[in-house]
Amino acid sequence: MSKVKIAIADDNRELVKMMEVYFTNHPQIEIVATASNGKICIKMLEEHKIDVLLLDIIMPHLDGLAVLEEMYNDERYTQTQVIMLTAFGQEDVMKQAVNYGASYFMLKPFEFEQLVQKFCIVQERKSNRKNVYRFYQRTPLQKWIHAYWIQRLQA
Repeated sequence: MSKVKIAIADDNRELVKMMEVYFTNHPQIEIVATASNGKICIKMLEEHKIDVLLLDIIMPHLDGLAVLEEMYNDERYTQTQVIMLTAFGQEDVMKQAVNYGASYFMLKPFEFEQLVQKFCIVQERKSNRKNVYRFYQRTPLQKWIHAYWIQRLQA
């Protein structure tokens, strides 16, 4: 199994540095790039081929939702899975992120081992779903999250 190629976009430099140290010699994970804001994240995505983007929702210059929307509208990123990081769970933001193709949400703070599990699941899903575009077919998790939020908002 090849390593999962990860990019991190988060303005919390301390958290990013801790992740870089944690994953330095990890047998399954390789951090290929980091960005401290949304504009740098867009450039980073253009320069690196990644499997998973770990994307903070609140960042300067361009927030995580705007980055996610750009990715959603660009066919180059249809195979890139996105794990959203947030310090709070805001329903409307989470619903919008799911509509733009977010695969998972992780609330800060989190355990790095949980993150490893998510990365591996995403890698397995990617190898099983080659050439399936987000706008044609959502993953079962995305369908479930979408239905869940629609049901909650209608209640």
